[in-house]
Amino acid sequence: MQKRQFDLYSLLSYIISAWILVILLLHFVFGFQYVVILTDSMKPHINPGDLVVTKPVSLSELHVGDVILYEIHIGNSTYRITHRIVAIKTDWNGRYYFVTKGDNRKYTDPWRVYPEQVIGKVILVIPKVGVVWYYTPLILLLVFLFIIGTIAYEIALILLEEESPKPKWAKPSLLAVKRKKLKRYYRR
Repeated sequence: MQKRQFDLYSLLSYIISAWILVILLLHFVFGFQYVVILTDSMKPHINPGDLVVTKPVSLSELHVGDVILYEIHIGNSTYRITHRIVAIKTDWNGRYYFVTKGDNRKYTDPWRVYPEQVIGKVILVIPKVGVVWYYTPLILLLVFLFIIGTIAYEIALILLEEESPKPKWAKPSLLAVKRKKLKRYYRR
């Protein structure tokens, strides 16, 4: 039986494939969200360009001091914001809501965040990875275009390739020429 050898590229491709599978599994099966932070509102703990991973949680799992990702609608726009819970209060109808604030801000947010707006609780911050994550679609598009261009170039070379003429120095050897003449002489 022949042993299968793994080279560095194979190992690297297996690790990347496994990592992508875990990311997709966590997102589609368990509801984890991945968000790139664009502002400095949570400095110094979360900086612009950091990748934040959130997991869905229930109301009972949220406490003052937790950093959450929530969605608000202002006008015709929807925003996803990552801020810290500074208070939990009830409105005039008895519904719970969260008062949030960015760590780098002086004042609390001017809106109420209700539990149905909360997407998840921040469980992991990966510094500076968000820059790559943010540009992943563009990177994949460029890689795809590079592959398509390479294939098109190779096909064009194959289709346009002509048989190259023999160089002048590639003359038949003198011995081969003499043999040919001898064969013709004896055939007569």
